[in-house]
Amino acid sequence: MEEKIFTESPHIIPFTEDEIKTFIKGIPNSPGVYRFLDKLKNPLYIGKAKSLKKRLASYFRVLSRSEKVNKLLEEANFIELSLTNTELESLLHEQYLIKNYKPKFNVQFKDDKGYPWIKVETDNSFPAAKSFLGKKQASGKFFGPFPNSYAVRDALKLIQKTFKLRNCSDSYFKNRSRPCLQHEIGRCSAPCVGLISEEEYRNEVRGADLLLSGRSEDLVQEFYTIMDNFASKRQYEKAAVYRDRISALRDIQRTQSIAGFKKNRDAIYLSYSNGKRKIGVSSVNGGWVTGHKNFILEGGIEDDEALESFIGLNYFSAKNCPSVLVVGKELANKNLIEKALSKFHERKITIITKPSKKDKGLLDICKTNTEFTLKKDKTDPNIDYKLDELKKELKIQEIETIESYDVSHHSGDYAVAGCVVYGQSGKEKKLYRTYNISEQNSGNDIGSLLELIDRRFSNKKNKIPSLIIIDGGRVHLKMVQKRMKEIGISNVNIISISKGVRRKASFDSIHLTRGESMIVKEGSIFHNFIQEIRDETHRYAISSQKKKSIKSSLGSSIDQLTGVGNTRKKLLLRYFGSVEQIKRASIEDLSEVSGIGRITAKSIYKQLHN
Repeated sequence: MEEKIFTESPHIIPFTEDEIKTFIKGIPNSPGVYRFLDKLKNPLYIGKAKSLKKRLASYFRVLSRSEKVNKLLEEANFIELSLTNTELESLLHEQYLIKNYKPKFNVQFKDDKGYPWIKVETDNSFPAAKSFLGKKQASGKFFGPFPNSYAVRDALKLIQKTFKLRNCSDSYFKNRSRPCLQHEIGRCSAPCVGLISEEEYRNEVRGADLLLSGRSEDLVQEFYTIMDNFASKRQYEKAAVYRDRISALRDIQRTQSIAGFKKNRDAIYLSYSNGKRKIGVSSVNGGWVTGHKNFILEGGIEDDEALESFIGLNYFSAKNCPSVLVVGKELANKNLIEKALSKFHERKITIITKPSKKDKGLLDICKTNTEFTLKKDKTDPNIDYKLDELKKELKIQEIETIESYDVSHHSGDYAVAGCVVYGQSGKEKKLYRTYNISEQNSGNDIGSLLELIDRRFSNKKNKIPSLIIIDGGRVHLKMVQKRMKEIGISNVNIISISKGVRRKASFDSIHLTRGESMIVKEGSIFHNFIQEIRDETHRYAISSQKKKSIKSSLGSSIDQLTGVGNTRKKLLLRYFGSVEQIKRASIEDLSEVSGIGRITAKSIYKQLHN
């Protein structure tokens, strides 16, 4: 049917009950678009309806009107109607008008500006890959946006480690006479001093482009071809480079990708927090989450219109709309919006309101990114009180930094010592350290502590903390104090905390530098803070020990697999690139390997994780 829109002249807003009845009686019971206008006949609010008569009648029911509708009617002087043949036509016309007039009472979506991106400066012979904050520019190629700066940092580390793209400024690049530190640590191919040709570097840039664009599998297949080519020529060192790249990419695919999606899609999540509304959109391209954006919602006279309005305004104006939109929430006009989007983009668009398990996982990612707060940058709001109580109870005048040490091992093997640091703003995770303990002291808690002390304070330039906390009793404390004096450090506050009866925190004892001991006061700020530091140190030491244990046991684990011959072992190693990646693979990941069925995958997984 040909689209025909008939617009009536504006009606003055009726005031008396009789005028309202007469006005409603004259409104046609047909689909269309209505506009509330101010005294200058500028649109205040634009809406669509399947039945204009029923929809407009609802605005004049005094008892059921919301505060926002009352405010709208206070400012409105006229109503203008546009009649359409179908509800679909009314929706398309409504979106067109809202986009052009942006009425104050319609929901407006303010893009949460300042997104972090990765920018590749394509106008240079040797493009640099850098982090970029703000709106995309005309020059360069942009990837993202990323939900936060930490995600950009991690992605850049990957790009630099895998493809060795430079991240320096052009002036720095042009004035180099020898490779910089980035080349020394394996994160740059040093094009500044001619260690890589322009053609080779461009290939690396192309690889980074494929990865960041969500086409990692294409990239992996290219790496296989190159690796096999080098291997056939017996250039094994060069082949090993691409084997390692495949291993790294398999790891990223497992941790970053949303496996199993054949169609590109956007997940849309509506968040309410402290009276504010925000919509987040996570985009999947080629099985990868390739970007996330947040939009702040302003205005709107009906809360339940937010999602539908956003979908309309965002995807009717977008050049490219993904084939699938995942919202995870019922939409009153779902079928209508699907038809309108499909008509606008001339292909089928599907909206999923009852997500599958995989789509729920994608929505969870979208929710996390939408509600993300930079917790790492936030200080502990109660740290001042905690430090004051610590100084008061321990009779220390000033505490600038606290270091806490703990030792963890597995039946005497794979021993590590963890060092946790607290400062004026709380946890200082950048200063956390792990020390691998020698076999000589492995399983010996006091010997391990003394080894840690030797290594931590052997360099006289290292800053001495205001307070040292160790996990142990009086003997541990005395031995550490003695070693500190031998090193030449005598003016440092050291305490130890020993576990109470039945390992209950309420019975913990604190042993002081002066030789005294005290039972902590359960529930006090002082006790809770000491317990927090001890638990954090214990957690960090155990997690570090587990990583070391797993890494040490990986080498022999694949050789001990039963039911897996040499051919399958080679297939596994070829696919994942390393034993460590095989160990980290799920059953689904293992099943993807050619020649490894699901039953065998389950067997391999069970053997590697027992």
